[in-house]
Amino acid sequence: MKKFSLVLSLLLFFIFSACVKDTGTIEVTYFEATAVYGNLDEIRSTVLNDSTRDIVNPGKIYVGHDYILIGEEGKGIHVIDNKDPQNPSHINFLNIPGNREFVVSENIIYAESYYDVIKVDINERTNAKIISRAEYVFADVILNDVGDAVVGFDFTEVTKVVDDNSDIFHEIKANNLVYLDFAKKIIPQSAVPSSFAGNSSSASGTVNRLSLFNDYLYIIGRSDLNIISNHDDFNLINKISMLGTEMETIFPYENKIFIGTRTSMEIYDVSNPEDPTHEFTFDHATSCDPVLPVDEAVYITLRTADFSPCPGNINALIVLDISNLATPKEVEEIEMQSPYGMSKINGVLYVGEGENGLTLFDATNPIGLTKIEHLSEVKAFDVMAHPSNNNMVLIASKEGLSQFTVSQNKTLKMESNFAY
Repeated sequence: MKKFSLVLSLLLFFIFSACVKDTGTIEVTYFEATAVYGNLDEIRSTVLNDSTRDIVNPGKIYVGHDYILIGEEGKGIHVIDNKDPQNPSHINFLNIPGNREFVVSENIIYAESYYDVIKVDINERTNAKIISRAEYVFADVILNDVGDAVVGFDFTEVTKVVDDNSDIFHEIKANNLVYLDFAKKIIPQSAVPSSFAGNSSSASGTVNRLSLFNDYLYIIGRSDLNIISNHDDFNLINKISMLGTEMETIFPYENKIFIGTRTSMEIYDVSNPEDPTHEFTFDHATSCDPVLPVDEAVYITLRTADFSPCPGNINALIVLDISNLATPKEVEEIEMQSPYGMSKINGVLYVGEGENGLTLFDATNPIGLTKIEHLSEVKAFDVMAHPSNNNMVLIASKEGLSQFTVSQNKTLKMESNFAY
């Protein structure tokens, strides 16, 4: 479904071959990412509202009280009228070039746009307005010889003979990927904005790279945390190098933020919101890692698969007891098939397992889960609560966004499917 996700999967399926031609050279197959450039002034002046655009490559999802936002990968955000959950309708598209991630609070969207973060007022759903912009949050701008900025990359698989002591070989050995500028010079991976590499609800889902907490916006990059003031000003005030690598998701809870990485879950104290301090690390096997803190528990889904961004053979739901936030304790590890996003609604923990279905747990006791059932026919990559209807759950699959009502005996009845 998502071109970029496919590219990431391909990056991990490589043949690091073969054939030594001469001493000091080696033939390798890898990916070259060639920079694509654009004029930032023109990009920043893009007309925002466009009601005519269809959903082609859906990404992040947000559920509001009477509307739904569906990201269009790298292009912007679709606005769906959901006053009648049985008949949702597309009413607007917000042109936000370079957008993959966003978060919403009180009818304000906070959205990435290449190097920038913008605030968009959607009180008028069909006439949204950009009200603030923080520039160059994600990285320093990378320019070509005519002053245009890198705004993306084209990926090509190549096979070449290279010097086994060259910079390009060391990049290939580390990542099977080389970023190149207009002059075919190497761009260090650390200089490439994570925004070029982005589902949730107002009772948020579990796959988020942006989070609001106490009038501050927290944004995770590959290995850093960007903090933006959301007071009268709107600008970057701190950038913190984080423990762990490949940050995946961030979630606020009380006066903490929980960050899931490929190899750990990190807890930071945000009593001082401008300068969080690290408190705890829970290490786990390398995996894709949504995190959901709720009540006195943290739920972590670990997902791996061959030829994916998360290679390995561990698929599990981990339950941590956080009744004492200073010393979280692992209570249980539950074997799963392919866990993705999750949500807790009315004492039930819903865990999406992608093409393998949806699993329901009784979470009345947050640290003592009991499996209710597994629904193999309900394909679920993320699960979202409705913010004002406790008897409704929304489920995102590759085919669309489905809305279900939940009966007292936990039976799901589909009310609508918004296909994309």
